[in-house]
Amino acid sequence: MHTHTLILGAGLAGLSTAYHLEQAGRRDYILLEQENEPGGWARSIYKKGFTFDFSGHLLHLHTPYGKKLVTRLLGKNLHRVKRRAWIYTHDSRVPFPFQANLFALPPKERAACLNGLASAATRRYKTPPAHFKAWCLRAFGKGIYEQFLRPYNTKLWGRSPRELTAEWCNPFIPRPTLAQIRRSAQHPLDKTLGYNAYFYYPQKGGCGALVHALAKQVQVQTNTRVTRIDLKNKTVYAGSKKFTFDKLVNTLPLPVFLKLLQQEPDLTPLAGHLCAANVTVYQVALQGKSTPFSWIYCPDKQDPFYRVGMYSSFASANAPKDCYSLYVEIPGSRTVQERTIWQALQKKGIVKSADKKLFSFWQKIPFAYAIYDKKRTKTVQTVLKKLQQKNCFCLGRYGRWEYSFMETALLQGKEAAQKLL
Repeated sequence: MHTHTLILGAGLAGLSTAYHLEQAGRRDYILLEQENEPGGWARSIYKKGFTFDFSGHLLHLHTPYGKKLVTRLLGKNLHRVKRRAWIYTHDSRVPFPFQANLFALPPKERAACLNGLASAATRRYKTPPAHFKAWCLRAFGKGIYEQFLRPYNTKLWGRSPRELTAEWCNPFIPRPTLAQIRRSAQHPLDKTLGYNAYFYYPQKGGCGALVHALAKQVQVQTNTRVTRIDLKNKTVYAGSKKFTFDKLVNTLPLPVFLKLLQQEPDLTPLAGHLCAANVTVYQVALQGKSTPFSWIYCPDKQDPFYRVGMYSSFASANAPKDCYSLYVEIPGSRTVQERTIWQALQKKGIVKSADKKLFSFWQKIPFAYAIYDKKRTKTVQTVLKKLQQKNCFCLGRYGRWEYSFMETALLQGKEAAQKLL
């Protein structure tokens, strides 16, 4: 089978590329997906009246076109949700973001944060921070770093902050002003901070509703796992199937893609330079009445999870009446006893002893977060440049090996379609 454009992976980036080609009247593409349905990690699971995503998948729409596109696809099935997030640490319940709500800390910890902030504010630097730890200390001082940023990010990434660069920080870590942080030691701020103060989410169908809306308007070949890629002969093999192409769009995880390449000795070895943090998700459905929250960060070492989110707070249709549903994110691929998770959830008051567990299940998410270590940026830049010279374009969080929003994947699909046209 020959096509002008062959797209690998029907996640949001791949679906968006196909969608925008269709919108332009171009149907000479083939979109391949290894699973039995499109969507990648943006799919939803529907079980016994509950809707589960692959952990928290929320729409942070920051551009006019992103909002227009998602609204066009979902229509009245889209609503805006106000963030209700906290950090539970050392028996304190601190509103998010931590660095703008110091009033919620005990006096000793609050003083340490303010002292560290005062010290950091007096220093000036002529060079960029060498690593994430240095970025945190410059931005917030030692107290905030030690109280929250170091333990939480060490747990999430599975790396010391000294091993990470600071390239990913600015969009994701709120930077209140010095005056705002100082005021927050006395009382809550009258302003919400952060890219996720509000977000969008389907009223029905979970994040998968967006996937279904896109997939209805494109052609997808499911159950087609790519096994070999020959860029020189512009051929992709999927078991016994063979596809030839003029242009190739890759949304597969970049190291996976590189390992599939044939006769590319300058590219394939670079897969070993790209690292990822895996995540294990414990999904649980409960009967009971819990106080709604969006998500809770849990940086303390004794807690086996780093974050807990409530699906039923995003949309009431995600759980039946008098029920609620949680996702519990555990760093890495390690196995944690269910009893250990329950004890920690109950100790923090997230789950009450009177609540009844209806069912639960586990999910493994490999490549959940691309690791921003010292090799990542140079490797990615080299790989993407060489691949583009071979008429191969990489898109999305996984194809570009980056930490980004779902909106970014949709926009990159649009940009790729424009280039292909």
